[in-house]
Amino acid sequence: MIPTTRLAPLRALAVVGAVATVGSAARSAHAQISGGTVGGGGQVSNEMRAEYLFRSGEKKFDSGQYAEACADFTESLRLGPKLGTLLNLALCHETIGKTATAWSEFHHGAAWAAQNGQKDRHDFAMQHALALETKLPRVLLQLPAGHAIAAVDVDGEPLPDSRWYLPVFLDPGEHSVTISAPGKERGTVKFRVTSSPTEQLVSVPSLADELPKTPAPPMPASDPDRGRRTAGYVLLATGGASLGVGAIFGLLAISSRDEIGSRCTGNVCTEAGAAAYEEAQSRARIATVTTVLGAVGAGLGTWLVVTSRAPRLPAKVGLAPRADGGAELGIGGSF
Repeated sequence: MIPTTRLAPLRALAVVGAVATVGSAARSAHAQISGGTVGGGGQVSNEMRAEYLFRSGEKKFDSGQYAEACADFTESLRLGPKLGTLLNLALCHETIGKTATAWSEFHHGAAWAAQNGQKDRHDFAMQHALALETKLPRVLLQLPAGHAIAAVDVDGEPLPDSRWYLPVFLDPGEHSVTISAPGKERGTVKFRVTSSPTEQLVSVPSLADELPKTPAPPMPASDPDRGRRTAGYVLLATGGASLGVGAIFGLLAISSRDEIGSRCTGNVCTEAGAAAYEEAQSRARIATVTTVLGAVGAGLGTWLVVTSRAPRLPAKVGLAPRADGGAELGIGGSF
């Protein structure tokens, strides 16, 4: 429980800037936001959610749930920025030991209050900010010399170059600094800030040279007629197979014809001779059709392969040394 003398100024300030929610109206707002709708069935507005979270943060703060209270105040400030919410959040961060964050928030709150002409809030914020100044841990970054540093990030946030060599005020706890420079690998240093108001030096070692980039793989050969050539090969194979089938059935037809001689006299044949005749005719027809189709397919496939364009290799450009100490520019490839 925070001492009354410390909480009273904040309570007075919060009441001035917050929307009053008392009695049945407060209970109704709580029910509406918990259910996700308003009385007319519409969605809860950001302003109503911000107000609900602000009240929730107050209750958690009073009950000693400071981390949860800070989370509620933060979300409330995001949904509906209000000076009272900012000052409550700053006090909450001060309570949990985030001195640098609270100090910055109190300064923002003081400027906001001054612009609004709210002297009591301005004085409250400045009183806390001045009290925190003697407790702030400060960090000095020792950046590597000899590098044209491009950027410095602290905890993932860019640090303006005008502040690279000034004290950086950070909350106690774990932090990191990352720097980058042209032609160098990014370097990151992790460090821990203590809660004592002392100066802490963080040294960033020299950056390693950037590894050479892997050259891009060579471009594949350009083959505009690949599909045409493939179709030609397929037709050649199919035509060759058809010619083979035709040849086989042609031989079988000749064999069947030779069997007819002893079974037929003139136009009169025995039953076996008639069967041999029909079989020879059938095999001859199959041989004729497959031979014709095979010849056409093989001819067309050959034409497609012969008339297709050959693959073109990508052009290569390079310098070759000469015996007289000069160099020659060479261009190679298919054109």
